[in-house]
Amino acid sequence: MASPDRAHGRRFYPLMVAACVPVLAFLVLPTLVIVPMALTAGDLIVFPPQGISGHAFADYLGDQQWMQSTKLSFEVAVLAVAIAALAGTSAAVALHGKRFPGRGAVTGLILAPIVVPLVVLGLGDYLLFAALGVLGGWAGIGVAHGVLVTPYVYISVATSLAAGLNPALVRSARSLGARPTSVFRHVYWPALRPGLCAGAVLAFAVSFDEVVLAWFLQGPQSTTLPVRMFTAVQFELTPKIMASASLFIGLATLTLLAQALIARPRRDLV
Repeated sequence: MASPDRAHGRRFYPLMVAACVPVLAFLVLPTLVIVPMALTAGDLIVFPPQGISGHAFADYLGDQQWMQSTKLSFEVAVLAVAIAALAGTSAAVALHGKRFPGRGAVTGLILAPIVVPLVVLGLGDYLLFAALGVLGGWAGIGVAHGVLVTPYVYISVATSLAAGLNPALVRSARSLGARPTSVFRHVYWPALRPGLCAGAVLAFAVSFDEVVLAWFLQGPQSTTLPVRMFTAVQFELTPKIMASASLFIGLATLTLLAQALIARPRRDLV
């Protein structure tokens, strides 16, 4: 016999579906328009597409500047994920189960890049990197993106630790003489791994798609793909923009599938 709470939930299930379907359609339908527009046979972005052709993808793959920007975006995103994974995981492990005066201020400082407007971050990074003489390089953009996406990794890892790790296990392992590396490997790692994978995927997507910081910090040879797309939308409006946008869709799909496959063994063991 179904419990009252479950029966109450089933009664409102159709209403929840009816509310979610329009939101899902609003989010998905614009994405589904991108690929047909990338397959247009015309030389300008139009919808519906003028015939079917793959010349936009050929033009995109054959354009050295667009390929350079695509490669640069991957390099920047990988560096940003490495920085965020190290900083965010370290902060989550260090703060897990700790209670001390000022903990809220420390957490707020870690989460500040999410709250501070991107224009303010971009201007601050620009002035700092200009003073250090490192403005205009891809590494500077990667460091700035790493700071931006660290909160996503921190939140994901901290949530995973809160859900899957009892601080008493850490104290027990240490009292039994386990070294710090062994404690991290056998106690922390199994609990934080799902959160780290999810946070890294999100951090990669945010970095790869970021425009404002990359716009402030770009140089002649360090224009990321989103910045080049933004410029092309203003001055070109060629189907190459839609072809590169299709790359974003494919990349997002692949990263989500990879994250699901990585997390699946963990769910099977629970």
